[in-house]
Amino acid sequence: MTETAIHQDGLFLYQAGATLFVMLAAFLLTLSLRPAMERVVRRQEELFHSGLVELFLFDVTPRQLTYVMFGGAVVLGALCALFALSFDASGAGVWVAFFVGLFAGFWVPQVVILVMQRRRRQRLNEQLIDGLVTLSNGMRAGLNLVQSMRLIEQNGQPPISQEFGLMLREFEHGTSVDEVLHRAAGRIKLHHYKLLFAAMETARVRGGNLPETLDRLGEALREIMRLEEKIRSLTAENRTSARYMALMPAVVLVIYYFIDASWVATLFEETLGLFLLLIAVVLNLVGFLWIRKIVTFEV
Repeated sequence: MTETAIHQDGLFLYQAGATLFVMLAAFLLTLSLRPAMERVVRRQEELFHSGLVELFLFDVTPRQLTYVMFGGAVVLGALCALFALSFDASGAGVWVAFFVGLFAGFWVPQVVILVMQRRRRQRLNEQLIDGLVTLSNGMRAGLNLVQSMRLIEQNGQPPISQEFGLMLREFEHGTSVDEVLHRAAGRIKLHHYKLLFAAMETARVRGGNLPETLDRLGEALREIMRLEEKIRSLTAENRTSARYMALMPAVVLVIYYFIDASWVATLFEETLGLFLLLIAVVLNLVGFLWIRKIVTFEV
């Protein structure tokens, strides 16, 4: 056997041993990280479960959303890495782009659920006054509380009809009135509805004219909503400025790309450029959240 063949055999054995060592190390690392990953998955499924229950979305399981979240994060991270490679970015730039896309993709399903929850809660607030009128008129007509709530389920529009329908199902399965009201207050998570359920519980326990209580509560909530609308109209310009400020760095980056692409490429190729981009993103996010905090008021 020649010296070259011996050298090749030794190199092959070395490569095979290194490959087996890497595979074993990856396998052991996967086993060690499995408990932590299972905890992360369970926690994420619990978050998705609470969001889906609030939205009355039962066709999608928390496990499916969790798979979509992790899969979408990896795909978006890979796309961002390919985008960085198109600019001839350095290895560090590609990894930074990958992790930025990974982080953004991780939050996409959660942001979608948060937006849907916000819209649903806004719709619930808009329907509350009509619901109070229905409850009050039903009880004045001689119906009890449960029968008046059934009027909202039958004649109202989602989502308020869904919430009162769920409360009625809980009544029918033997849950106490107090427990049903507490569950509804915790599920809806709106201050106005907490006031409604607290007034209903107080009137039921201590006695009193519940229709009259509901009428007074309706007047108070109308005034609160009027003040909230006034505040939103007065702060609309500042909130719009915050959105424009958040989008401006990306717009400026695109403008510079069309002026001279090499300027933009430098930011992704050089370590200093990546550091400056990170500082810009952090400061921009802090400024956006600061303005949102200033123009957000609780009535």
